Amino acid sequence: MAKQTSVCADQVLPGLCVSPMTDKALTERQALEQVQRGDREAYQGIVKSYMQTAYYIALGFVHNQQDALDISQDAFVRAFRKIKQYDPEKRFFPWFYRLLKNLCLDHIKKRKRMAEVPLDDVQLFKEEKDNQELKEIAWKGIEALPIDQREVIILRYFRQYSYEEIAEVTGKPMGTVMSSLFYAKKRLREILKRYWYSE
Repeated sequence: MAKQTSVCADQVLPGLCVSPMTDKALTERQALEQVQRGDREAYQGIVKSYMQTAYYIALGFVHNQQDALDISQDAFVRAFRKIKQYDPEKRFFPWFYRLLKNLCLDHIKKRKRMAEVPLDDVQLFKEEKDNQELKEIAWKGIEALPIDQREVIILRYFRQYSYEEIAEVTGKPMGTVMSSLFYAKKRLREILKRYWYSE
């Protein structure tokens, strides 16, 4: 069983203590406006809202738990440092996602080989959730995909994003998202075919 990895806000920005949300909690937009005015504590709710999503997206790209944790934390730090560039009229996550994705791509370029890790905490296929061998084969297939196809697989099946949400986050037209997902699934099916029909 893989050890569950978690991200805490005080790991991202030391000194911040994430307190339980209350009825008086700030809206995301209000919090981000305060962050832009230099309020570090207002950032804690933003980190808490997105830290798990950021971790699993990074894990999908780099396929290594510790690297995914480091990258997701780095992305929050960089977002905080660049927060004045953020337009509060727009949703935060698509802007943050681009920072996260770029860090993941930079990491992939620097490494020639990605470490293999158990994937007990990431369910790729509902019918085969207990088949570790299939998970490892699936990861190899995902890693073999072009980045744009890998990206939509991660967002669609790791985070269960709708086509509309994927288009918003990636900044790509809906047709491009659907096409990328279609060809990514087709390629994965070819890789997995002998396992599906082996019985």
